[in-house]
Amino acid sequence: MLTILRSTTRLIEALIAFPLWLIRIGTIGLAFHPNLRPLRYLAGAAVVYVGLALVLVYVIAPIRGITGAAWEGQNIRYAAERWLATAIYDTNGNFAGTYDPRLDSQRDVNFTGKAIEVGNYTANPDHKSIPVGTVPEMYWQCLSFHEDRNLGGWLNPFGIDLLGVLKIPYSTIERSISKGKVSFGVGGSTLPMQFARVIYKTPPRYNESPWEKIGRKLTEWWTAPVIYFELTRNGDNSALKRWAANHLWLAQRTGGAPLHGVEITSRIVFGKEAKDLTIAEQLVLASAVNKPIILLKGSDRLNAVRMDRWQYLLEVRARICAEVLIKDPEKKKAALFELVQMAGGPPDPKVKPGLQAALKRYAPTVAKRAQANPRIRANALLPSVRIGVREEMKQAFGFNWRNSVRGITTTVDPGENLELRSQLLKELKKLDDKWKNRLIPGFTLDPAKAVDNDPAVPDVIVVASDRFGRIIRYYESSQLAPYFGSASARDPKQGRYIRAHEPRQIASVGKIIAAIAIGNQVIDTTDTPYVDDQAPAAGLETCRRNGSLRRARKAIVSFACSLNRPLEWRMARINQSQTRQIIDGFGFNMPPAPDALGETPPSTAAVRGLISGSPRRVHHMASVVLAALSGRAGQAIPAPSLVQNYDFTSTTEEQSYQNAPRETVIAQDIIRRPAHAAIRAFLQAPLCYQSGGRNHGTLRKLKEWCAPSRRGLALHFAKTGTAVAQDRDSTIDTWITGGLRFNNGAEYSYVVVVGTGSATKPIAHRLHSSQLAVPLLRVLLRDLEKHSRTYSKVAQKVERDRKRVAARPKKNRFSIRDLIESSLLNAN
Repeated sequence: MLTILRSTTRLIEALIAFPLWLIRIGTIGLAFHPNLRPLRYLAGAAVVYVGLALVLVYVIAPIRGITGAAWEGQNIRYAAERWLATAIYDTNGNFAGTYDPRLDSQRDVNFTGKAIEVGNYTANPDHKSIPVGTVPEMYWQCLSFHEDRNLGGWLNPFGIDLLGVLKIPYSTIERSISKGKVSFGVGGSTLPMQFARVIYKTPPRYNESPWEKIGRKLTEWWTAPVIYFELTRNGDNSALKRWAANHLWLAQRTGGAPLHGVEITSRIVFGKEAKDLTIAEQLVLASAVNKPIILLKGSDRLNAVRMDRWQYLLEVRARICAEVLIKDPEKKKAALFELVQMAGGPPDPKVKPGLQAALKRYAPTVAKRAQANPRIRANALLPSVRIGVREEMKQAFGFNWRNSVRGITTTVDPGENLELRSQLLKELKKLDDKWKNRLIPGFTLDPAKAVDNDPAVPDVIVVASDRFGRIIRYYESSQLAPYFGSASARDPKQGRYIRAHEPRQIASVGKIIAAIAIGNQVIDTTDTPYVDDQAPAAGLETCRRNGSLRRARKAIVSFACSLNRPLEWRMARINQSQTRQIIDGFGFNMPPAPDALGETPPSTAAVRGLISGSPRRVHHMASVVLAALSGRAGQAIPAPSLVQNYDFTSTTEEQSYQNAPRETVIAQDIIRRPAHAAIRAFLQAPLCYQSGGRNHGTLRKLKEWCAPSRRGLALHFAKTGTAVAQDRDSTIDTWITGGLRFNNGAEYSYVVVVGTGSATKPIAHRLHSSQLAVPLLRVLLRDLEKHSRTYSKVAQKVERDRKRVAARPKKNRFSIRDLIESSLLNAN
């Protein structure tokens, strides 16, 4: 026992004596040694500097890291949250770009290029980075080898490297001699210190003064321990590795637009995801830290710098990593061979041929910049789609959707959708020229005339989806995505859409509900008489109205001409609860009850379109009716979606989303099978009804799209609607919704809306759906007919996916197609 006590006491004495011995050597032995004469001053300065370095690394850094995390840790975490970018892929899985920061950020985002004060928080300029799923291992090994090989060791225990600090005086002398003036030395920039530069946007500058460099270095020393502690809590450095993969500057487009992070840079430079990078490619990206790859050619001088830097990255930095870090001889040989193959010059930014063609045709002014700038690329290729996708994600995840989703695959082909957009814009210009005298001042139908929203363009919505619920055509004129619901119906705190708060009345497209309710009685035929107490004296077989006689009019005339009085008479004879069940089944809202009169009867609300719902909900109703009339009544039909797949940030987020309830409707739960024939006849009537050899329906201007008279078209139903203010000549909204099926099996549902959805903001006088919405629908129908010719390829792919779903016990990713196919399997 005494031996142990004696040994412990001697160990304690030695630990105390050792630093005292070092101090004695540094002072008496060097700084105050008389034999050194003037050199003792230099020796004294060196001793002081070494002492300060030791205190900085082993005393100040740990204390600062632990205490600073208490009040700065939240700011660091929030900075990383703001930097998250969301990748966007087209329907074929091609990388279409990333979200503009103005669209995917939630709070105080800084676009000024300089630090700004927001309350008691300093918001620095943002960068955007797609978060990696798994950090490429060789990227991390090469990065840490070049930039911070002592990280976490006894020389760098808390984010400040001792050798790097000690190197600064030597490098200062060396640089000053070579430049002929005082130049502060470099060295010791650990990864946490480089992260500090990213947070505060303070990279080294070539014209930096010595005092500016000293101030920057002190700031980095002050911040780095906090970052290191925050990213290595409980001894886990995975967060630090993700930061190293997500937030370092790796490439730069000529003239600007830096690319941060492995994931986004690998897509632009190598045209692939980070998980698919070869070892050589990982080494190149790791070597580009502090020497970013220069994308795109420029002046002769810039081209020379571009090539010189690329060769330095490959032939020096990446080659050293390959030779030192790769242990397997065959892998090392392959990596070195690939580096030699890449030595010809930096690769041009990768854009898939179809996307490049779309950029050149529809966005020629930004096509070159879009190659290396993913934000500009997405803005040009998916101008309205990206807004709609964002709103759909907000409805699913709230404002914090970036914490759940790192990428989305859309259902849209950018080239095809941009072609429709260009045709719609031409048609809108024609409509504006034709009807500008009836538009209320302050409104225009031509987006080209709207500068800073003056004059304003009303909501113009043209959307179509296929039989699987995938939206394949999407155009909106508004930046608020009103297709997915009115802005007033969105929770300002969470960002989620509240269906019960939707105020937009659906006008006469509500008569689709009347057609279903009447058809479900299995009594009426097209010739069944309905009483019209405002019938004209003549022309009962036509769309004449606003008479004063009480006459019988056929059911087919009532639906073809969208007559309120006869349909109200017939609907009043159906149990109101049955109509209410249909309204609720589709998810529409009943109108508010007047204080004195009580609730509006569901039959009246449906016929007059007083019920409210978003354009997406109306579109969903049309897709359910299409499914019923096409023999798919037993399938669960989801709400139309712009999202084909989500790439989740974690398996936890994925499982949470998969376990959430889906908004689907099964047609046979609302529409009885014996009712299909009557509903089909009633809803085709606006397009097809004839009397006396002439068409008389509300869609008679589209009579060429009546299925029996158009080659290749098996079914086409549609319903119009015009919402008006108290002044019946003041137009609020014009609607058309419907569905069509071609002989080859291709099916599409659609919705077209022009208006504001607000009774206080009418857009025109005496303009109706036949004048505003029909021309836009004609453009869409021509496009869908063209698209239907590719249906056989789509059907083959879906059949392969269907077999995959049947054989797969558990899905790895949610997709709209999988949902439909799963329900199809269950139905069969």
